[in-house]
Amino acid sequence: MRKTDILRFAFSNFLRRKARSMLTVLGVVIGTAAVVIMLSIGIGMNKGFEDQISSYSNLKQITIYSYGGSYQYDEDSGTYVYTESNVVLDNIAIEEISEIDHVQTVSPYLYYWGYLIMDNTEKCSSMSIIGIDAASMADMGYEILYGRLLDESDIGTTNFVMTYALPFYFYTMREEDEIWWKTITEDDELPFNPVGNNHTYQFTWYWSYGESAVDTSRPKIELEEGNCVGILAYNESGNYETYVYMDVNGVFALEDLFEENQAKYYGYDYTPEDRESTEDNRQNIYDQAIVLVEDSKYVQGVEAKLNEMGYETYSSMEYLTQLQDQTKFLRAILGAIGVVAFIVAAISIANTMVMSIYERTREIGIMKVLGCKLSDIRGMFLIEAGIIGAVGGVLGVVFSYGASAAVNYLASAGGMSMLGIDASTSALSVIPPWLDGVAILLAIAVGVVSGLYPAIRATRLSALEAIKNE
Repeated sequence: MRKTDILRFAFSNFLRRKARSMLTVLGVVIGTAAVVIMLSIGIGMNKGFEDQISSYSNLKQITIYSYGGSYQYDEDSGTYVYTESNVVLDNIAIEEISEIDHVQTVSPYLYYWGYLIMDNTEKCSSMSIIGIDAASMADMGYEILYGRLLDESDIGTTNFVMTYALPFYFYTMREEDEIWWKTITEDDELPFNPVGNNHTYQFTWYWSYGESAVDTSRPKIELEEGNCVGILAYNESGNYETYVYMDVNGVFALEDLFEENQAKYYGYDYTPEDRESTEDNRQNIYDQAIVLVEDSKYVQGVEAKLNEMGYETYSSMEYLTQLQDQTKFLRAILGAIGVVAFIVAAISIANTMVMSIYERTREIGIMKVLGCKLSDIRGMFLIEAGIIGAVGGVLGVVFSYGASAAVNYLASAGGMSMLGIDASTSALSVIPPWLDGVAILLAIAVGVVSGLYPAIRATRLSALEAIKNE
């Protein structure tokens, strides 16, 4: 038989008993839709957790913590003994970490406090100074609203970028109380544009500077000039973050100036810190560092290497994995339900094909007498079973989109909150394009496998006995 004849016979046999074929196809539709919906809910749950965490943190980011040591229980003495740590976080360590595979950039992270004065004591605000590697700021995912992010030209300077919330916390000296708390939304317009030459800025450690009389018998409190080069875009998680970002070397210089000023004002000796490290003399310079990985899929591998080096780490990917692990059993149950539905569909296909053999026994016998190859007879039944799987798979995928929309509608009414997922930003059922293709291929494969036994049975029929059958 020609291949076209085999295909024609398979299609004609599929359409011969329309009602029975459609009922069999319906079983495949239900099985395919069940698998797609069950898997889409699992995918949606994972994506919901990922979207939720991504809204306030970077999944490609790892925070490294250095520590001076730890207390370990000593069985001999029965007490806890403090053990010094030989792991330090300095510029040498930063360079070593940057050489780990899949690490995109590494930046020290300093946290310092201060007071920011604007326009020559006209307005002021308390703030926190975050020291980072200025050259790495663009890679770390910060979004700029006005001006620019820090870059290589800002290394070692007191140029800074402020957060969106900070301008709302400036207040006029001697006239208003300091603003300690304020709700800021994306619709709130900035009270002023902090970037450019229209405003001047100065840093100080003295919290009451410009608000009350200064003891003139003491050395004058010196201010350090700063230049705002940009303001970050609105970030919902940073409503109350009154931060300025500055190059880490600029923060060190500012810190030395602040400490020196305080020492002069309060009359005590101050010796600037020695922050230089050599291979022979390593010392802990930074409390934290930020590691940015090329892709979130590499985060856990990089984090494991950092732990082997002795660093304590934290990443949002670690937290995401914990959330996904908590729902792993539920997703397994959903997948099992889909598989059971597919098994029922497979049994339905096998039953239909076996019944087809009984009805076409005489036809099969004639084909054998005429010299038709067993492989052609077997192929005809397998193709027919594959057609049932393909039609059912395509219709099942189409149906699954409607079912997915219904699931998302019901979930948005309250079901998402039970899983800890924000329904306003995420859907419970998410059907990626690859899932459509996998479901259709799986339906075809189930159809072919289900038709394998009936196809083999058809080839084993005796030609003479089959011809005698009415």
